[in-house]
Amino acid sequence: MFAYIARTVVAHPWQVIAAWVVAAIAVILFAPSLDDYTTGNQQTFLPSSFESSEAQAVGNQYFPSLSGATGSLVVVRADDAPLSPTDQQTALNLATSLQNSAILGVVSVQGSPASLSADGKAAALQVVFDGQPGDDRVNDAVPVIRGDAEQQLNGTGLVSGLTGNAAIQVDTTAAYDNADKVITIATVIVILALLGLIFRSPVIAVLPVLVIGVVLSVVTGLTAVLADLFDFQVSTSLQSILVVVLFGVGTDYIVFLLFRYRERLRQQAAAGSTTDTHREALVFSTDVVGRVVASSALTVIVAFAALLLAKLGSLTTLAPGLIVAVAVMLVTALTLIPAVFTVLGRHLFWPLGPGHDSPHTPFASIGTAIGRRPAVFAIAVGVVLIALASFASGYKSTYNTLGELPSDTPSQQAFDTLDQSFPAGALSPTQVYVVAPGPLDPASLTPLVTALTQVPGVSSVAPPRPSQDGRAALVNVVLADDPYSNASLDLVEGPIRDAAHNAVPGSEVVVGGQTSTFVDVRAQLAADTRLVFPVAAVAIALILALLLLAVLAPLNLLVCVALTFVATLGAVVLLFLHGLGYDGIDFSIPIVLYLFVVAIGTDYNILLASRLREEFRNGYTPREAARIAVSNDAPTVAAAGLILALTFASLTLTGLANLAELGFGVAIGVAIAAFAMAPILVPSLSALERRAFWWPSRQKATIDTGDDREPAVPR
Repeated sequence: MFAYIARTVVAHPWQVIAAWVVAAIAVILFAPSLDDYTTGNQQTFLPSSFESSEAQAVGNQYFPSLSGATGSLVVVRADDAPLSPTDQQTALNLATSLQNSAILGVVSVQGSPASLSADGKAAALQVVFDGQPGDDRVNDAVPVIRGDAEQQLNGTGLVSGLTGNAAIQVDTTAAYDNADKVITIATVIVILALLGLIFRSPVIAVLPVLVIGVVLSVVTGLTAVLADLFDFQVSTSLQSILVVVLFGVGTDYIVFLLFRYRERLRQQAAAGSTTDTHREALVFSTDVVGRVVASSALTVIVAFAALLLAKLGSLTTLAPGLIVAVAVMLVTALTLIPAVFTVLGRHLFWPLGPGHDSPHTPFASIGTAIGRRPAVFAIAVGVVLIALASFASGYKSTYNTLGELPSDTPSQQAFDTLDQSFPAGALSPTQVYVVAPGPLDPASLTPLVTALTQVPGVSSVAPPRPSQDGRAALVNVVLADDPYSNASLDLVEGPIRDAAHNAVPGSEVVVGGQTSTFVDVRAQLAADTRLVFPVAAVAIALILALLLLAVLAPLNLLVCVALTFVATLGAVVLLFLHGLGYDGIDFSIPIVLYLFVVAIGTDYNILLASRLREEFRNGYTPREAARIAVSNDAPTVAAAGLILALTFASLTLTGLANLAELGFGVAIGVAIAAFAMAPILVPSLSALERRAFWWPSRQKATIDTGDDREPAVPR
């Protein structure tokens, strides 16, 4: 099949390019904007059966004016002095003024003597928005509140800052928008520089950037089409991830083809061919690499598809975009790229041409050494990776989305000010809702308030607030700790929910709020992880078995990939928890890291394993096949891995802690796969296990190479 595709594309390059141009223009012009289907509201990604979702539904029904996104408008003196009586009145007047302004998207701005801190240095005005964090009208209202407050306090000696879930979401979106620009610029620079150095051709350096840039626009449009057709939203992180996935994976596929194409041209030149063999070399390379790329892409697609089994919408909605990205890039690698190469012909490697093979490259020496002493290399790599993997047991998660933003973010600065004078939990109170089958007796709520007040870690409990119809009540609970901290999550998950559920017999009691939402996210993420990990692993093992037509080989690769993942997580823990002193690592990192490292890192194992099998089937001994595979394909893996690792490393430049953790983790995982696992451990294991590695595949009659030379043009 791949040979047929290769011959067809190479025979009709202009028709293929024209078809791509027409299709790309159609998608870019007529697809909806992905921004219209992007949200940062975690609540929208939770199943309705979760307690926090049930609480939100109760709030929407009985307390619509209080169930929206919230915020704290913190007012302090610019000189950090205590608020004078005049300052206090000015702060309270600000609440009245903003309330009377009837700002679109704002339900209320409230201030009272209770809004003043005990130390007399701050006032926290409560803002309630008309909608949830991430909704357009809420996002539009946040900068208006900030601007109006700043204008009205001008000349009073007071300054204000808005924090809370609505402001945090606005600042997070802005941070991700800036991150997308940083990532794109850094990625383009990395690809231009490295491809230019590796292939010594400006044409090759620029070509992937142009092609993948177009593919990115197509993928974004197609993802938006799917979101529109199947009525789902995606998280704010998808766009950033799509950039690095497409440029990383796309460059990998192009590099795989370039190296095999160049190798074939060099072999033909060494054999004394005088005819124009570019097209034949391209057909051969596209056929051979096409199988590898298709298997790699299918592996990545299956790994990402496993996310569809998760119940967390923030995970399941990542899957369509990532699957579309890899699928479109696969079609690009099999059609558009060979077509463009055909049109460029000899100009592709301008100005120095494809060059000549050197028998004394570092990888040739490594290949020879592995062929002679595979056990030494296998043990050395294994020891290092196991040492790194040992740190993975120290993983500790964090759900503090605010703390992951840059320190100069407005909502972070406002929270720091709030935290100095108020309990940290004032940022986002926990909401306890009570719903009775009939009129609710106010006296029945006394045990609830008492029970909640007595829970260690609770700073204060507000008096119950009845609904208009008298059937429900709302009790706001302020925690002593940061509402996003693990301590607060544990507190809400255990003591607070236990105390609330049993306090009002005959009534439904549910606990909501931001902390409760993350409690449910944490529980479901653990369940999704237990499901997604093994499903992805089994699917990848089956694909590898079909590709390699062996039993032990895919099992070896799967064990190697699993070790790569655990070692990568250990490296993340070592750097961010032990080295940089982070309180925790973003809760989404392990599952996303697993999928990226397992899926993308498998590319390199597949490339090397395919070459090992090719040479084994050609009749070489396992040790000689290892030498040939490492000598010829390890440079490909190293180049592709370096580009991909640096591409993901660009995420560390964004200033966002979760993207920095993801970028570092994937970069380390790819580096391990590209420089240790694929070119060293996998060939060493194949040499050690000999023919059993490829059972039940058989090889041709063993070749006696004599002087250790392979055929001029190995098939």
